[in-house]
Amino acid sequence: MSSPKTSPKTGPKTGPKTGPKTRKDIEFVGFDLGHGETALTRAFAQGHAEPEILEYRGVRSLITAVAKDRDGVRIGAEALSLSDAKIWAKFKSPELDAADVAEPLTLFTRTLVEGLADDGSLRGPGESRFVIGCPSGWDDDVRADYLRLFNAAGLTNARIVSESRAALMTALEQGYLSMDDARASVLIVDIGSSTTDFTYCRDLAADDVGHNVLGSGLLDNEILAVNLARQPHREAIDALLTAHPSYRPILEFWCREAKEAYFTGEDKPVEMIRRLPGPGGAGGGKSILFEIRMDKADADAILAKPLPSLHGYSWEGAYDYALRETIEQLGGRAPDTVLLTGGASRLPLVLPATQAAFPDARVIRGAEPEFAIARGLAWLGRFEFLHESFKREVGSLMGPDGDVTKLAGQAAKRLGDTLAPALVDGLAEDCIRPAFRAWRSGDTRSLSDVEVDLMQRTADWLRSDAAQARLKPVIDSWFAGLQRDIETITDPLCREHGLPAMVLSLDDSSHVSQHLEGLSLSAPNIAQLETDTALLGTTLAAITVSALLAHANLFAPLLMNPIGLIIGGVVTGGGYLYGRKALSGRFKSANVPVLARHVLTDKRIDQATAKQRPDMVKAVHAAWDDQAASRFGEDLSGMLGRALLERADERAVLFLI
Repeated sequence: MSSPKTSPKTGPKTGPKTGPKTRKDIEFVGFDLGHGETALTRAFAQGHAEPEILEYRGVRSLITAVAKDRDGVRIGAEALSLSDAKIWAKFKSPELDAADVAEPLTLFTRTLVEGLADDGSLRGPGESRFVIGCPSGWDDDVRADYLRLFNAAGLTNARIVSESRAALMTALEQGYLSMDDARASVLIVDIGSSTTDFTYCRDLAADDVGHNVLGSGLLDNEILAVNLARQPHREAIDALLTAHPSYRPILEFWCREAKEAYFTGEDKPVEMIRRLPGPGGAGGGKSILFEIRMDKADADAILAKPLPSLHGYSWEGAYDYALRETIEQLGGRAPDTVLLTGGASRLPLVLPATQAAFPDARVIRGAEPEFAIARGLAWLGRFEFLHESFKREVGSLMGPDGDVTKLAGQAAKRLGDTLAPALVDGLAEDCIRPAFRAWRSGDTRSLSDVEVDLMQRTADWLRSDAAQARLKPVIDSWFAGLQRDIETITDPLCREHGLPAMVLSLDDSSHVSQHLEGLSLSAPNIAQLETDTALLGTTLAAITVSALLAHANLFAPLLMNPIGLIIGGVVTGGGYLYGRKALSGRFKSANVPVLARHVLTDKRIDQATAKQRPDMVKAVHAAWDDQAASRFGEDLSGMLGRALLERADERAVLFLI
């Protein structure tokens, strides 16, 4: 390789100092460190484009290898060109305490990230937010240790995410899965260089149902063995490997290239020629040609060969066994969809074997499965950041000094303006008039009994469809105005997060109702309002109507719905005593002859009600303002907070679009 060697680094590169980053500037890097190859992608918080694959010196998929000698450090294919250096390859492992894992992992990561920062491909460890994948089968302790190694490499702003989640995210974003598919049941089969992981997802919740050491890296060794056996200069090559063991990973890398070229080339034979130093090592003699060939016969033989590392199973047999074992682990949970991911999912046996194991499922494999994890990691970083930011800012609107909290308090006071007249008119029409008609006809014995009857009629009316029909338009109109006011605040917030305006709209009345139904207001303790209304100069109807309203504070509504909540705040809010003294004494309890009662005509009842209406409306409004509005405003604010946060969660999927 002609690229210059890098110099040893003394610390992580943080890049130039800049001002605070806006949400649009935040950079998420998906880091898929594989046993055989590594890929990184980048996405921005406010962007909508697919995460871009980062190239390290022109290479999109970097060989997971690192070499160190007296001149510096190289990674990827360049590392395998240093014959006399210390070379590590295929070092991804849960055995993180091992020196041949921890040291190369941190060295490889630091060199890769600093190199990408140097050429401007990313900002660097000081500013970029890294989302790093790991096999689903790794437990929390291993993940914590894994994260510490990346922190030691300078990636202080990093977190670990299951690779299966990243694969699911990519399938959703690229359209291979719909949201309904993902919420149903999906089995994710991630076939990498070192492991095959099986993850069952239902309603986006993941369950690890199997993982093993069945990786495509095992095939690299077998391809090398097959090709070594037919080399005309086998003895010279063996002598070179004995004298310089660092050449073995170089040969494995060449065989890996042949494998990938063959399995992505529709079974077309692949032939490659590479040069090795002759006797005496590098530069010590005439070079040796190393000829690599891969055809269908080779592929079939390699895939069918029993391997000691697989306990005598062939790669093909081990995959079939892993599928059967996964079916047992599922315990009857048949997936609707099977998602194949990882570069090794291209192996020709994988798709038909999976289809045979799950005949009723839809088996899919996206384009470029080798980059699915890296892309999904960057997408996850962006998605989860935006969702949390969105929920946090929605929550701030509902704080004690939040804009929506203030609107709720103002709206609660305004409600009295329109609710009081509607409530008084409804009571007059559906309760007061029928109660006096019953007294006039003799069905009710005395005016004292009319009071009892009216209280029952009012309680029944507040629970009736008639009350809801009368008051609902008033409440709907009031809430529509409140909703428009709220949307002037929430719509810009939605647009700022790249979401359509109206995402937080509460125009779905059933959505709001589910929050209102569980609320009620206890009756405020308001002093009764008493006036000295003399019998002289007043009609019987006016006196009796106002007297009966004296017990309005006892009309406790029992409704548990949106209308009932508001009515409760009004009707239980006050009492009305007009003319109690005029009606005190024997007349109130007297059984007036029915014939005499006919003086109380419908016209007189209506006139009396109309005469009392302004005072009744004013009293209801005053009771609402003094006591009920504040308490209702608090409950309204709480309801709106729950509704908006629930709507934010429901709309989280829009960040995937």
